[in-house]
Amino acid sequence: VWFLDHDYLENMYGMFKKVNARERIVGWYHTGPKLHKNDIAINELMKRYCSNSVLVIIDVKPKDLGLPTEGYISVEEVHDDGTPTSKTFEHVTSEIGAEEAEEVGVEHLLRDI
Repeated sequence: VWFLDHDYLENMYGMFKKVNARERIVGWYHTGPKLHKNDIAINELMKRYCSNSVLVIIDVKPKDLGLPTEGYISVEEVHDDGTPTSKTFEHVTSEIGAEEAEEVGVEHLLRDI
């Protein structure tokens, strides 16, 4: 069972476009730690805001060192036996970066810890 508040999405998208007119949405995320069966349906809803969205799963309790994120894109899976196509996710390599101003801000925050 899952619930997605469409009014909330519309309001947030409207505010985003007003404040960040030159930026664009590239995808959505959830706090995994893995893909869920509802992710395809949610991804289809997100196409309204960005046609080729990237799903990023963030593991909030990582067991390994490294970046606790995984990126996925939706792909159409064609079957050789003639059955209807289906959507699935394909893993994409990802890297997280920051603008210089963001890096400076994080450095200042880390100094206070």
